[in-house]
Amino acid sequence: MKIRRAVPTASSGAVDPAAAASSDLDGSLLVRARTDPDAFHALYRRNHDTLLRHFMRLTGSAHTSAELAAETFAQALACVDRYDPAKGNGTAWLFGIANHQFHSFLRRGDVARRYRSRLGITTPTTTEDDIEHIEALADIEELLPQLNAALAQLSTGVRAAVELRVGHDLPYAEVAARLGCTVGSARVRVARGLRSLNVAMREAG
Repeated sequence: MKIRRAVPTASSGAVDPAAAASSDLDGSLLVRARTDPDAFHALYRRNHDTLLRHFMRLTGSAHTSAELAAETFAQALACVDRYDPAKGNGTAWLFGIANHQFHSFLRRGDVARRYRSRLGITTPTTTEDDIEHIEALADIEELLPQLNAALAQLSTGVRAAVELRVGHDLPYAEVAARLGCTVGSARVRVARGLRSLNVAMREAG
């Protein structure tokens, strides 16, 4: 993701970056985070639960939501120097990264690890308490009827692949072994199922 910095001039009417960031707390934190790690920690604390809820309502999986949030923040940290307050507020920039990660997940059937690997970040294992917290954030009980209805529309093989990979967080090798197919085929089934679920969930809600 490449965000170019604007070079405002007095006559151009461009937004002054300092002024833009001053009225946008997330934007101000992103600007400060270029040199102050505590500012990024504050950004993380402000937005972590919001991102978890966002991803949980899109995926229905606490494990996947935790990984997507982790990769989103890792990308934001790696690319913080590219944030330009003249181009938009910090919250929109962060959620732009989140949406990029989600659509990558839909294509791949797996959460990317590029930025976590680059920064040497290890994602902690999601505990039962974490799962309960994420599900509570997303009001998961409210979503279950739509999610179950969407799952019921998938073919048996695709549904099984999605449930094993996303619902049970099993590695693709084990998903393939249980389904009696290749790892590549398991990935295709999961990606196809996730795309179908995303369409169905958006139409339902």
